[in-house]
Amino acid sequence: MKYIVTAYLWFISVFLLIIFLIWFLIVTIIFPREKYMKWVKGFLRFYFKILFIKVEVTGTENIDPNKTYVFMSNHVSMYDIPLLLGFIPVDFYGIQAASHFKVPIYGHVLKAYGNIPIDRSNARASYRTIQGAVEHLKGGQNIMILPEGTRSRKPVMGPFKKLPFVMAKRAEVNILPFAFSGLWRINNKTSKMIRPGTVHIHFGEAISADLVTNTKEEEMMKLTRERIQSYITEP
Repeated sequence: MKYIVTAYLWFISVFLLIIFLIWFLIVTIIFPREKYMKWVKGFLRFYFKILFIKVEVTGTENIDPNKTYVFMSNHVSMYDIPLLLGFIPVDFYGIQAASHFKVPIYGHVLKAYGNIPIDRSNARASYRTIQGAVEHLKGGQNIMILPEGTRSRKPVMGPFKKLPFVMAKRAEVNILPFAFSGLWRINNKTSKMIRPGTVHIHFGEAISADLVTNTKEEEMMKLTRERIQSYITEP
């Protein structure tokens, strides 16, 4: 039975994703961002209902729409990105692997959305990307970056990359740590299975821009990791 359920969920996931990507490319041409982003969030919340994935969100009161943040969380599943788009209550731009931008249709959507490609195999290129992201942050645009850099192959967080913390420090902005709980069981990098279930997203208290600016990157990386870990209630 579980294989039948997985087959159904894969079909629905792919089918709705294709519809969403095509629809998104159309609305970005016709409508302003502030209007279509409301529709994006509504579509993606409906998407998870169709997949029998219940999403519980807490801590949104910690997000001040008048402040600028670097959002950081654990990286668990292929569903991380649609969850981020659907449930972070403010607008943001993401930093994603450059290889994603080469995927047909999906890559065009990433460009249309305004996400920033990063070539993780090239240290100089990665550094230039971070420098560009700093300018976005200084201009008041929130940035989302997953500091593990890739989905973990274990139900625990992998090591964090340093560059996201260099970026936050140079931009002198707040870091907003948050976490997914329950997502590993639903889907993870080591399995093709998709299981219905409940995902809990908790947005923690922001780490202030002053603390970010006046703390060494290695120490900030440790603090952020500890905060995210403390929000994870189950693998």
